[in-house]
Amino acid sequence: MLNRFFKRFARDRKGVSAVEFALVAPVLMIALLGVVDIGNIVYQRADMESALRAGVQYFMNGGDDLSKAEQVVNVSWTTKPDGVSIAAERFCMCGGVEHACNELCDDDTYPQSFNRLRAVATFPGILMESGHTAEQSIRVR
Repeated sequence: MLNRFFKRFARDRKGVSAVEFALVAPVLMIALLGVVDIGNIVYQRADMESALRAGVQYFMNGGDDLSKAEQVVNVSWTTKPDGVSIAAERFCMCGGVEHACNELCDDDTYPQSFNRLRAVATFPGILMESGHTAEQSIRVR
């Protein structure tokens, strides 16, 4: 009698799709969360780059105050996470090599002056977090 019950149980196909779904659903949910997480990180990185471009635009419009440029980046960054580092600096170059701004280059020419904006952030996510450093420079004329 027990043998007949097991044979009937083995032939019964009711609920097979529910069992298959129960096995596949967690994998699909983790994959969906991963896609959402990656999309969110990509969006936050694009917002970070856009904020840096706003700071560079400040320099292009004639601004020369480094702290004001940092403030422009700070205000423009709409999805800014906690613990962000924004830095603006002025540097000079001679022939592609960083050089002191108050000295002439080796060929007795003036060094080219640049402004650099750099931002460092760690973007939190559901499954992972991503750190990103972005930098943009513009030549001062």
